[in-house]
Amino acid sequence: MNKHVLDEPQIVLDLPRDVDAEVAGDIEKESVFVSPYIDRILVSDDRRSVRVLLRRGAPIDEVMDKAKRYLAAMVRQVSGFDIKVFLETKRRDQGDYVRDVNAGLVSRGWLHDYGKGQVAYSGPVLKLARLIDRTAGALYTRTYKAQDRHFPAMIDAETLKACGYFDSHPNAVTFLGNVVEDFDAIEEFRKANSCSEGALLPARDHVHIDGMCLNPAACFPCYPALSGHVMHDGECHTWLGRVFRYESRNINGLDRLYEFNVRELVFAGTEAYVRDCRAKSLPIVEELASTFDLDCRIQTATDPFFATVSAAKKFWQAAQEVKNEIKIPVLDAAGNTKLLACGSINLHGNFFGTRFNIQADAGEAAQTGCVGLGIERWVLAAFTQHGFDARRWPDAVAQEIFA
Repeated sequence: MNKHVLDEPQIVLDLPRDVDAEVAGDIEKESVFVSPYIDRILVSDDRRSVRVLLRRGAPIDEVMDKAKRYLAAMVRQVSGFDIKVFLETKRRDQGDYVRDVNAGLVSRGWLHDYGKGQVAYSGPVLKLARLIDRTAGALYTRTYKAQDRHFPAMIDAETLKACGYFDSHPNAVTFLGNVVEDFDAIEEFRKANSCSEGALLPARDHVHIDGMCLNPAACFPCYPALSGHVMHDGECHTWLGRVFRYESRNINGLDRLYEFNVRELVFAGTEAYVRDCRAKSLPIVEELASTFDLDCRIQTATDPFFATVSAAKKFWQAAQEVKNEIKIPVLDAAGNTKLLACGSINLHGNFFGTRFNIQADAGEAAQTGCVGLGIERWVLAAFTQHGFDARRWPDAVAQEIFA
């Protein structure tokens, strides 16, 4: 490691080119994955430079090299694509949006934040989460005759590799490990923790990673289960999935969790069937937003890919218009309105059909698509837009969650 260290907490770097607000936001959010010595990279108001916020003792040459390579990769993103809005709903509630919802839920005892991207909830929060999931599931069953499924929270690394996740989002993966099957290693770990005040982890060379991961995308476990199937026209599957995405220092209450729940819908079959399924998802989201009386929109979007592949993959997604996001307005910490991505509607082409040998009628690889709704984000959005007074909520919802 370079021994030349920096005592100052930050350094300013010019950007290789001016960027727009979309790229600036991506630079700031993904900067937590640049170096353990970088707390965050903040883009200037004129979007021509950045402040690299460093931790004391950072090896300056090493860290700046990584920061510069990161910025060079991120500014290659082509932005400015027209954002198409396919649906917009307006709430009936005339009250103001509510700030600090996470803190308000905690103070009422309805939410417990463990501080590492995991939350526990009860009372109206739990009832609302269950109601959102149940309502969406019923809409999927009514519209698509979707088959109920259940999938495990763990997923094999080989499946994630086949899904392309390691190439696109390697920073978000969580690998599972266990103490090696060795008598002395296990005894050493046991004895270390038998009299310690805090938890002591096993030595790194005593941890075995056997190729299991926590599932980072709700739809992934479905595709191996459909391997070898012939879809004929097509079919749909739905379930409540447990999802895990490592977010580093971006973790923030219900806004951005490490572990969360997604009501998932996967449709597979012919191209015409899959595109028809995506079109049917718009009125479903509209009905869901109306049920909970939410301002909401569906618009074109792209995923937050890892820096070195972000430019190419974002360009392809935007150009093909294969991803739409469900955006619901909430308030940030400063009280400004921001559009929170509370779900997505995606087309995959024949990618998963080819990778997992899922066939359509004529023997060709099936097309697939999916709709995912982030339950905790819908909860956050609903409390932001209606607050904690039951009188502001739709009557049917209030009677169920505040009873």
